[in-house]
Amino acid sequence: MIRRPKNSLIISFCVLAIVVHATILFVVIPKISDRLHTSYNQDEYADGYDQLAANLVNGNGYRMYPETAKTLMREPGYPILLAGIFSLFGKNFTAVKLTNMFMAFVVVWLMTRLARELSSSQVMILGPPLLFLFHPGTLIAESRGGVEVLFTLFLALFMCTLYPAVKFNRSWNYVVSGGVLGLTLLVRSTPLLFPLFLFAYLLVFERQVRKVLILRNVTLMVVAMLVVLSPWTIRNYFLTGKFVPTSSLLGLSAQTGQYILTHHSSDDRRMDRESAQERNDLARELGYLFKDGYYQYFYSSADELKFSNDLLKRVAGEYRRSPKLFLRVIATNLVYFWIGGKTGNSVRMNLVVQLPFLILATMGIVLSARNNQVKQIAPMLVLIIYLVAISVPIIAQARYSVPLIPYVSVLACITLVAAQRVSSGEDRPAENGVRAVYGGPTPSPRLHHLADKKAINSLDL
Repeated sequence: MIRRPKNSLIISFCVLAIVVHATILFVVIPKISDRLHTSYNQDEYADGYDQLAANLVNGNGYRMYPETAKTLMREPGYPILLAGIFSLFGKNFTAVKLTNMFMAFVVVWLMTRLARELSSSQVMILGPPLLFLFHPGTLIAESRGGVEVLFTLFLALFMCTLYPAVKFNRSWNYVVSGGVLGLTLLVRSTPLLFPLFLFAYLLVFERQVRKVLILRNVTLMVVAMLVVLSPWTIRNYFLTGKFVPTSSLLGLSAQTGQYILTHHSSDDRRMDRESAQERNDLARELGYLFKDGYYQYFYSSADELKFSNDLLKRVAGEYRRSPKLFLRVIATNLVYFWIGGKTGNSVRMNLVVQLPFLILATMGIVLSARNNQVKQIAPMLVLIIYLVAISVPIIAQARYSVPLIPYVSVLACITLVAAQRVSSGEDRPAENGVRAVYGGPTPSPRLHHLADKKAINSLDL
């Protein structure tokens, strides 16, 4: 029998978490802002999202400057949210941080729902949300006017729809999941190819499901995703004459990632600025009309897309000439994805936070494999592998790992719960040499038989 805490205790606990979290976000981080700013750019808007939002509010359309062309540089989800905040509260950064905090707590709620898909244990239901909520990456993301928190929210919502889709193999579950994925892509387009990874996983590891059924379900997911994306895609086609379901920043990201890796120093912020200057010089050499800056702001939407493609071809050509360089970029970005920062100090601080976190998560995966519970964490693992794989050939920084904190937290808690059971003496050998680190008393042979018969594989942590 599972003992549930009294409602008053849960409410008190939640209120305490909110108060402590808000104190860190609105008091502690601003107090140490001078020391953190050069490393993490907190308490400011990032990547031009505020420019897009301000132009939307002012009636100038979706563009960076009133005089430049309508842009494809950023997916519309976060700029539209910012435009709504600006319309209601003006360019008030406190309102932005409050919105980020609210979205973080929605992620917490979604994590508890996801945890119930895996386990009925209160430790596993409450532990990962707390790790996510007080992870420094989450707090820094909430203190910035950037896309990370909103992207994390939509990814968590997508994951909550993906689990029942994979579990029940119902077509409408995949349609719903595809629709949520489409909304996620309108915030950030990196998960665009995730259905391909999911399809490969289902073919290899869900062999009890007919291949035709798998193909049908994934196709329905892709169709629903494209339907939700269609307004953005159609708009981009009218602007450029090309099918562009994402943004126009792929070439810029690839050039930046290659430049930083080939001109490495302890000051990646300086390398970042120098890569921008190289883009400005190249755009002038190619005869484009644009407004220079870190990004190149074009007077033609078609030129913006064409220049991005020029950059991508240029980077790909260098990798073809030097495959070793490409392998070095991938190897370096595998590390940068988790700890990469703008300065040496930020890299060191990221390492201190992330290394124990990743070690615990890796141990959680190993424990899951030893206890034949990999399928219960498989959708999260596929998403983690996909987002890392899609980033490392291009560019990777620690902030790209922020949307994965909820799932790494779940994996880390598997290890923490197992350690707690060992230290308290609750862990003991189970039948066939498998240790009962996943919870409770070791099931009887009769229960083992029923579980095998009904294909019940829940993480009873």
